[in-house]
Formats: sequence, structure tokens, C-alpha cells
Amino acid sequence: GEADKVEWYAQQVIDHAPFEDSIGVQQIALKSLALSDRHQECISRGIDILRQLNFHFPLAPSMENIINAMASTASMASQYSSDRIISLCHATTDDSTYAVVKIMDAFYVSAYTTASSFVPVIACEIIKFSLQNGVCPESAMSFATFALFKIFLQGDYSGGKY
Repeated sequence: GEADKVEWYAQQVIDHAPFEDSIGVQQIALKSLALSDRHQECISRGIDILRQLNFHFPLAPSMENIINAMASTASMASQYSSDRIISLCHATTDDSTYAVVKIMDAFYVSAYTTASSFVPVIACEIIKFSLQNGVCPESAMSFATFALFKIFLQGDYSGGKY
């Protein structure tokens, strides 16, 4: 019942604060959109936010984009043992790094709910970012999604271990 108020207050902060200072509120706005079943708007807004943070996403991911994202993620992940990835869970991530993953996670749910072609691309970006900056609880679903796609799209059971 209060989603409209949350959106209004969040938008006030977003409109009047510097972008870097509004990241936490951006995440709240994304979650509010998702909870209001405005998934496409949530995905579009999430992609726009990440573009402002210098992440590069295709406008509409093609199968080629998805395969390329999975290949680059697999290449990066293959440099890490399972133990090393687990140790990254204990790595200290600063607030700004954690906020970026929370932004990705906030609209990942909408992408997943709508079976968007952005799901594997977002998952790959979260994994690569997490491997570089530290794994946090919000990274877990992306690792699981990546494994699912490795196994079911490519039949790569050993590659699905990540």
C-alpha cells in the first residue's frame, strides 16, 4: 500500500542528490518497481543506472551477446578455484562496491521473473564484478544462474561448478 510513497520519496532524493550519493536510494526505487510488478521499468532503469556506473550492456541481448558474456565469465572464473571463490566471500567489500552488486541484484529479480534475455548477461556481470571486488550474499543467485546456463545450454557439467 505504501509503494507510491516510497517511489515518490526515492525520486525526490534521486532528483536532488548527486548520482553517487543516490545509489542506495536507486536500489530502493528498483525494489519498489519490482514489488509493484513493473518489471520492465525496473529492468530498464537498472540497466540505465549500471550504464552510468560504466557497465556496458547491449540494448537487447542477442544469443551472441549471451554466449560472449558466458565465455568471458567462464574464462575469468576458470582462474579461480572453488576455495578461492569461497575465500572471496570473506573479503571485505566497501560500501560502494556492495551497493553496485545490490543495484544489480535489485533488477536481476525482475529480469528473472520475466524470463528476460538480460538474465544471463546480468548474472555474468555480477560474477565478474564479484570476482574482482569480493563476493557478497547478493552474488549467490548469479553464480547459480551461471551454473544453470552452463549445464543446460552448453552441457558443460564441470563448468557449472562455479
